Order: sequence, then C-alpha cells, then structure tokens
Amino acid sequence: MKNILKVTSFLLLVALQFACRKTETLNVDYSSFNPDDPRTNTSTDQWLKSTFLDEYNIDVIYRYNRYYHGNTANVVPSKLENIRPTMQIVLDGFISPYRKIAGETFTKTYMPKEWVLFGSYSYANTADPGVAGTAAAGRRITLYGVNEYQPLPAGQFFAWDRHRIMHHEFGHILNQIIPIPTDFEAISKGFYKQPYTDTPTDTARRNGFVTSYASGISTEDYAETISWLLINGQVWYDDWANFANTAGKARFVQKENNVINYFNNLGISFKALQKEVQQYMIGIGRNETKFAYWLNKARTPLVTPAPNPAPAAVPTFKSLTINPSADYYVKYGGSTAFKQIYDAAVANVLAIAPGGRKINFVRFDFPSTSTITMNVNYTNSAGTVFDAKYAFNMAITVSTGQVKFTTGTAGGTDAPWVANAATLATAVKPLTDYLTGNTFVADWLPVNVTADDYMKLGGFTVLNTPGNYFYGPLAY
Repeated sequence: MKNILKVTSFLLLVALQFACRKTETLNVDYSSFNPDDPRTNTSTDQWLKSTFLDEYNIDVIYRYNRYYHGNTANVVPSKLENIRPTMQIVLDGFISPYRKIAGETFTKTYMPKEWVLFGSYSYANTADPGVAGTAAAGRRITLYGVNEYQPLPAGQFFAWDRHRIMHHEFGHILNQIIPIPTDFEAISKGFYKQPYTDTPTDTARRNGFVTSYASGISTEDYAETISWLLINGQVWYDDWANFANTAGKARFVQKENNVINYFNNLGISFKALQKEVQQYMIGIGRNETKFAYWLNKARTPLVTPAPNPAPAAVPTFKSLTINPSADYYVKYGGSTAFKQIYDAAVANVLAIAPGGRKINFVRFDFPSTSTITMNVNYTNSAGTVFDAKYAFNMAITVSTGQVKFTTGTAGGTDAPWVANAATLATAVKPLTDYLTGNTFVADWLPVNVTADDYMKLGGFTVLNTPGNYFYGPLAY
C-alpha cells in the first residue's frame, strides 16, 4: 500500500509540474476559415447595421439558419443581391409610414426586432401552397420568397405582396401586445370556418371578410382587415363592401370602425397611416391606389339570393359633385383657372331671359366606365328646381391616369335631356368646351387633402397644367 501511495504521489507531482508550464499564445484569425462568417463586414452588412440595427435595434438575419424555420419546413436561402432591395421595401413602405404617423418612440419600441429572410416560401410538403410570412413572440417577422424580388416596374407585385405580409404579421404582433377587442369576433360570429380554402371569395365577401383566408378564424380576420385597408386603400375596401350584400356591408363597416378605434387607443391615426401607405403604393405604380383605375372599374353586385340573370356590372362611383360654395371648397380652396370657367357659365345662365336662372351645382354622373353625364342643377325665377343633362364619352388610360372627354349621345328623351338641356346649352358652353377641349389627368384631389378626406374627393387636372383642375366628393 505504501508503494502504491508513493507512486501515486510521484505521478501527481509530475502532472502538477506539467500543468504549471507557461502556455503559448496563439494568434489565429478564426474568421479566415469561414468565408461566410456572420461577422463578415460586407457592404450589405454595413448598410443593414446603420439603417436597421443602429437606428431601430433591428437585427436582419439573412444567412441561412435552420433554427428560424423549424424542422418541418422546407426552404432555400436568399439570394444575397436581393437582401438590400427587399429591406429597402420594408423601410420605405412599412417602417417609415409608422415612424411618421405613430412617432419615433412607438416605432422603435414596437417594431419587430428580428427580421428573418428566406429565399423561397416555406413548404411542409409538395402539396403545401407555401407560407409567405410569420410573426413570433411579438418580436420577429419572417419573410419568405425573397428570391422573387425584381426591380420596378416588374417588381411591383413583389413589393405590394411583401407589404401585404408585413402589415398582416405586424397586426398579429400588435395583437400579442394589446389583445383584439372582444367585440370583434362577434361581428362575423357563426361564419368562421376551417379549412378556409373551402370558402370561395364571393362567399367570404358576402359574410363580411376581405379574403377567404380571413374567414378561417377571428385572429386572421383582424390581421387581414388591417392589412387590406392599408395596402389597397379606402376605395378598394368601400368597393369590396358596397358590392357585397346588405348584411356583409354592415359587417365591413363595423370591422373598419373596430380597427380604427384599436389604433386610436394605441395613439395612432389609422386614416393617416393608411394615407401614408397609399402614397407609397402610388409611388410604385400600384393600380388599386389610382382614381383612374376605379373610374375604369365595374363590379357585379352580390345580391342574395342571386337573381337569374345576374345583375349587370356597375361602376365603382355613381357621381362627383362640383359646388364652389360647398364646405370642401372653403376648406381646401380650388383652381382659379377653373373657377373663371365655372363663373362664366353661372353668369351666362343667370342672364337667360326671362328672369334668369341660377346654377346650384354641377354633378358628373358615371353611368358606365366609358360615359359620363354632366348634370347641371339650376333654379328658375319662380324657385323651381330643374336638371339639364349633357352626355360625354370618357376614354381612360389607367397607367397614366389620362382621361379624354368627347361629346356623347343623349341618355333619354325627357326634359332634362331635351328641353332643359336646350335652354342652358349656350350658357354652359364654357363648361362643355372645357371638357372636350382638354386632356385631363384623374387623381385624388386636392393635393392638400387631410387623411380623413383622402380618397373621398376626386377630380381632374388639365394635362401638364397643375393649377387648372376641378374636384368634388365622390358618391358610391
């Protein structure tokens, strides 16, 4: 036993001697062994750091990492050249509108702190249509399909679709922080159904949903309502609601008001945010944001029960009214050049014998997407109110917004089209000549309109003459 102890003590002494030897300092750059090391300071990394990490504490993860898509998903990495332009889309159309309207503090506090990018959509199997985006833990948004990026104009749909995903997923994140109002689910109670793919689009619209996907569950309904109101704008939403049925339209109105109140409780003007997002969409050339697109759009009403034959398609708008003495002209002002023409017609009508006539307003009715009726509402000396109607053809180029009016065919043989129209024909010639003698650009006017009135007023500007225009409230 003594020998064993002596040997053991000796071995321990030797071990301690070796353990106390001074270690050699190794100066090795380990990053040189991995050309795709996350610490590599490429120009893309520098831009992401200064634009997102330094400014918003947002970490953009674009190098492939299986941790971020789970074990059941199939994805491919992003093309490196698509990272910066994709995140520029995020900045311009998503983060910047929130920063401008919600403020710097809100944006830096609640904006997702991780953005994960993958090149393809996320597929569970070959039959899976693919996941376009997810939100997690109130702090992460994952965007898939980055490899589909294309520069504008070809990439317009990509930009719009990324925003559809982002605003939807951020809606979920906000709902994780502040719950959805309890009365929202009751609006479409009884109509939620899974799988949502079994609900056709028209059925979803009848039941008050912006998409079939929204009809699956109330949480998705809320996120979809937020997203589509922002990315396609108020006219799209109103059009979608107006051409549902009566019950469906009522649900759309309730849901919109619910969302507006939710954002108000966050200290955010939803209408102002909506206008900012729409301005971005106009900038990338998205048609659904253009007045000209909706002038050229007709839709078949969803009547329940459906008649046979189906009702004819009708234009989005019924009319646009011009009245320089109305509150909206007092609030926003008008075009001096157009006012001179309008006042000339007013003076001419007032001079009609016997007794003169007084123009009350001029309304443009839209019986179809290719015709327009100028309806001059006037009062005679006895105080009786009349209408005089004049028909024009309307040719619209949606891509440029340009509109050309030409003399059309009368829409009837009654007094407004014949006798009354003849009475005022010479007097209102300044207006009819103005319409047929110019090429116009249809737009949301005036340019200084507030967020609450945005897309509620529309008008026409003489091509290349921004100071010469007319506008008015739009009626559905």
